[in-house]
Amino acid sequence: MFGYIKPNIPELRVREKARYDAWYCGLCRRLGARYGTAARALLSFDCTFLALLAASVSGEDSPEDLLRCPFKPFGKKRAMLGSPSAALDFAADVCVILSEFKLSDDIADGKPLRIAAKLPLLCAFKKARLRRPEVYAAVKKHMRELASVEAPYRGSRAFPRRKAAKNDSAAELRSQTLRSQTLRSPDLPANIFGEMLRDVLASAPVPQKELPALKETGFFIGRFIYLCDAWDDRESDKKHSLFNPFNICGCTRDDAEFIINISINSAISAYNLLSTGRDRAILDSILFQGLFAVSDAVFAKEKQPLPNDGITTAAHKA
Repeated sequence: MFGYIKPNIPELRVREKARYDAWYCGLCRRLGARYGTAARALLSFDCTFLALLAASVSGEDSPEDLLRCPFKPFGKKRAMLGSPSAALDFAADVCVILSEFKLSDDIADGKPLRIAAKLPLLCAFKKARLRRPEVYAAVKKHMRELASVEAPYRGSRAFPRRKAAKNDSAAELRSQTLRSQTLRSPDLPANIFGEMLRDVLASAPVPQKELPALKETGFFIGRFIYLCDAWDDRESDKKHSLFNPFNICGCTRDDAEFIINISINSAISAYNLLSTGRDRAILDSILFQGLFAVSDAVFAKEKQPLPNDGITTAAHKA
């Protein structure tokens, strides 16, 4: 989806890089097997991380083999076979569900060409909803909450409000409260996105005793993804009058770096509580080096810092 969760490739050993590539190719093959060739276009580093994390925590050791890639027919590539592989199935299903909401959000942001990308995947989206109804419900719930936060600052949304169900009164009340608040910090939408990934990982095929730490890791990874994407897009969003929490709050670069670094360090703290197996070295590279490298790359893109409009963020106050 976003491509922010990946290892620091130059620092990986040769066998670790080969192993990571095998997981990446294995997820691509699993997307094709479960949802058709068009779904392979949804492949991302983020969902490869989910497959790696779930497999490592659960102790799964999928077999790998040299296979021919339809997109690179000359020569063979090593890939996880993925059948059976609960971790790859989970990551493939999550990848399709998240991509459906990402495409819908892009369309709402004024990117009509995304409609052409969405049409060939409608059957895949329907299959994923049926296979992981709890994941779909969690993502839908939190995307609605994000829409409620963004609503005062933009005209249209991809996810219109619906009439609250009997068991949805608490979520509706929270949405009304959020709409009435003035956004003072990027933490509010970032926390909602983090809660979404936390609830997604609650369905991961891992031992029950590992779920609390896994969900906590997911929460801070989700915060990191949201904040990096928001900072990365802030100039484009400002130009096209789209919602961006950093623009609304008037955050400086120092504010943004402070908030993002807190998310990274908190994710590392939660990850250290997990019992991981064979692919620990790759996961370590992602958490301890990759996230910081991505953050540095995002901040290196900026041409000049945004001026602070006088609104002091919660991070700055601290």
